[in-house]
Amino acid sequence: MGGHKETVEEIIEVVTEKCERAKIKLDVEFTKYPKHAIEIATGARDKYDLVIVAGGDGTLNEVINGIANSKTTLAIIPFGTVNVLALELGIPLGVKEASELITKGEKIEIDLGYAETKEESRYYSMVLGAGFGALVAKDATSEFRKKWGGFAYPILGTRHLMTYKWPKIHVKHSSTSTGYFVIIANSRLIWGEHQIADAASMTDGLLDLVIIDRKEWWSKMDLFFSSYAGRANKFLPKEYHQVKEARVYSRSKIMVEADGEIIGTAPVKVKVVPKALSVIAKKGWRAGGYKYTS
Repeated sequence: MGGHKETVEEIIEVVTEKCERAKIKLDVEFTKYPKHAIEIATGARDKYDLVIVAGGDGTLNEVINGIANSKTTLAIIPFGTVNVLALELGIPLGVKEASELITKGEKIEIDLGYAETKEESRYYSMVLGAGFGALVAKDATSEFRKKWGGFAYPILGTRHLMTYKWPKIHVKHSSTSTGYFVIIANSRLIWGEHQIADAASMTDGLLDLVIIDRKEWWSKMDLFFSSYAGRANKFLPKEYHQVKEARVYSRSKIMVEADGEIIGTAPVKVKVVPKALSVIAKKGWRAGGYKYTS
């Protein structure tokens, strides 16, 4: 994660050359402030056939919120510290290899999650977290991620395990569940190459709800070590649900994040939006996941 060292200039050179050879007319835009990518992408939706994004998951989330449910296709050139969506779609981290997919990749349609808090509404492609996960995301600043790379999230997670108060969180779905750690995932991966929602698929029309219902900090250690090793989520299987919508709430004030970006505080309503995004993936890519039964 984050091992590629290309500069902005090198990325523009490689992508421009690739587009010229493919006779693709290319316009280049730079983001200048938070959420600027949403504005740029909104202006490009349906006007351009393709939006090529060189950036990390935060920038990609902004672009997705600009082009979701449109005819515009997303192509990804990984350029952030964390590139979970690229990994999920089989996109190489090197700029030359990733740019080859602009013409040689496979265009697919993936689901998105859509979350609504009283502060903000946001599409997300990977994971929504409430409570502890949002706290970790809040502290994972770009500077911290650049310093620690793929270790950033496990470091922050273990740092907070001992001191976090673990407020009780409720989730209303087909029934009502209660726990202390909640994620609603559209993809298998979280916080880099770490796996929690092992049954998740980006094309199944479902979101995967994972709830940890033990408060003791030591019970969370397996969460971080198993996910860091890329092992499938085998803890508390009865608190793994596949849902189309859910509502998360708590008596305590808890933060909510989507794709690593804080979007407000609970309560939050979440739903799946099937086939909401056209994106270029690795040729032959097939969604993971399976129907989960407890």
